[in-house]
Amino acid sequence: MRNTVDKEKRRLLKTLAALPMGAGISMLAGNGSAHAMGCDSAKSLVCIFLAGGADSFNMFVPGGSRYNDYRNSRRELAVAEADLLSVNDASQGSFGFNKQLPSFERLYRENRLTVLSNTGTLIQPTTKSDYLGTVALPQSLFAHNTQQKLWQTGAGIVSGSTSFGWGGAISSHAANCNGRIPVAPAFSMGGSTDWLAAANTNYISLNADVSVERMFGYDNISDWIPPRRLSGVGRHLEELIAQGQRSGNPLLNRAIASAMGRATNATASLHSAIGANPLPQMRYNGRNKLAKQLHLVAKLIASREQLGMQKQVFFVLMGGWDTHSDQLQRQPFLMNDLNEAVDAFQSTIDSINLSNSVTSFTASDFGRTLSSNGNGTDHGWGGHSFVFGGAVNGGRVIGDTPNYSTTNNQDDAGEEDGSFAGRIIPKISVSQYAATLSRWMGVSEGDLNNALPDLQNFTQRDLGIMRS
Repeated sequence: MRNTVDKEKRRLLKTLAALPMGAGISMLAGNGSAHAMGCDSAKSLVCIFLAGGADSFNMFVPGGSRYNDYRNSRRELAVAEADLLSVNDASQGSFGFNKQLPSFERLYRENRLTVLSNTGTLIQPTTKSDYLGTVALPQSLFAHNTQQKLWQTGAGIVSGSTSFGWGGAISSHAANCNGRIPVAPAFSMGGSTDWLAAANTNYISLNADVSVERMFGYDNISDWIPPRRLSGVGRHLEELIAQGQRSGNPLLNRAIASAMGRATNATASLHSAIGANPLPQMRYNGRNKLAKQLHLVAKLIASREQLGMQKQVFFVLMGGWDTHSDQLQRQPFLMNDLNEAVDAFQSTIDSINLSNSVTSFTASDFGRTLSSNGNGTDHGWGGHSFVFGGAVNGGRVIGDTPNYSTTNNQDDAGEEDGSFAGRIIPKISVSQYAATLSRWMGVSEGDLNNALPDLQNFTQRDLGIMRS
């Protein structure tokens, strides 16, 4: 009987996940107190995941004499010097943002954006000889699905407890700060994600194309789910409830009633809070999917107080970055949409005076090869990431600029025959990146050690990205 109950509970939760607000509505935000450690100030963290492996080496380019090595390795893919927006780092000299990223350049000049140079999945500090000798290498290098999972879990190998995301560790902390409220503190606008997976807390999945409405009851569920998404969900949910009632099993009935009750409370809270906080209209192209997601994020951040939230964590997703072909044609459109979304979002956060309590950052499966395959780039390893917000100690490049030379390059993992591949070995690990941002959110050192088991292999546990 127990197996039958568990099976029906899983079916119920999968059905709820198909609604405009899915995974996460079945759990309370937490059992803790807003006076717990690290809960002294309201903060929101936003992960912008660029799925497919973004070619960040063409987003941020070295200047001066290093530009020649960059141009020689990238060949026809190199961004012309005239198409770069020049900036400077006090210790590493001149660089340039791609002209498609003027909002990134502006935030950098305002000291509100930091470039994290050559970051990637690592188990421990890794040299070229380590790579060639397969010493302590991350699982399934250069494979999309595994590398996405490793980035989002902050682990070099996924097994056991490391299958939980480091965003999930932040959401667990946030839940303790927020106390017993009906809305979980973690939100995904990009569908299912390992980054927010946690052992004891859940996350809310929202669709930026569908407004959050009150869920008064399953009997009129079809009135507020758009027809294109309904697809029999209401009917299936009614069948599950009827099945539970016919079974006479109190455990199943209680599970259904609890899930529906929490879903109703969560949708009501979100609907009321968002309605009470109209935002200045974000200006962006209506076809920009990332901007739509960030618009909903901004609404939820503006509603922190009404939702009773001290901490929040968000995941948004932008696909299309796997540029094996037609990179020169595709990448300008990708960067233009990314720039527009970031500019609209940050301007909105600034307009409601919450910039100092909102930090956003980029992540991707991996970087791409410096070398061209003739029409694009292949899967790489290290790449650049960008962190921005009012609390960011910006206008800096953190981490050493990688070597772009095609000869005797110790930063290049290389091809099997020893030739240049332009596949750059990271110098900064995802664990260090994750620990720095998690610490800003108030996660304790003990919880960091549990969530990021490879962090112990790195001397520098805080990259100095944040001011406060």
